[in-house]
Amino acid sequence: MTSINPFAPLRLATIAAFAVAMSGCSAQREPVKDAATASVDTRTLVALPAAEQEAVRHEMRAMLGALNGVMAATASRDTAALFAALAPAGMAAAADPAIEEMLPPEWRELAEQVHAGFDSIAVAVRQARETSAVPDTVLTRLVRVTAACSSCHSTYRLHAP
Repeated sequence: MTSINPFAPLRLATIAAFAVAMSGCSAQREPVKDAATASVDTRTLVALPAAEQEAVRHEMRAMLGALNGVMAATASRDTAALFAALAPAGMAAAADPAIEEMLPPEWRELAEQVHAGFDSIAVAVRQARETSAVPDTVLTRLVRVTAACSSCHSTYRLHAP
């Protein structure tokens, strides 16, 4: 009889999170030559002053930390830690509205999907009838969250004005 590892789906989520972290999210299309790989970066450049860039990057690092915390808490089946990990990434933690106005509308839509996605995980876990369903519930929603992250990081790149 073949045994199925219940944590195998979390490995996929970990790989997806790593891929999102490795792609830099940084409004015009301007190819950027990467000397190290001799490739052309065709992502849309989003001009933000240094302070606003740092605020956006801080928010992204917080969401990446939340993603890591969600996966760790889910793997250890620690619901309290799961809720603690989700809190800093939901809609209440969204960027300063003044900064959001400086971002392209599509970026803002993707960011809203990510923040709402973290909130939807919390709601779904609270509504789960059986704790054994929590890992699948979390993983299903994390796929949507990381898809929006990946889409944004594939589309946009910050740069100084």
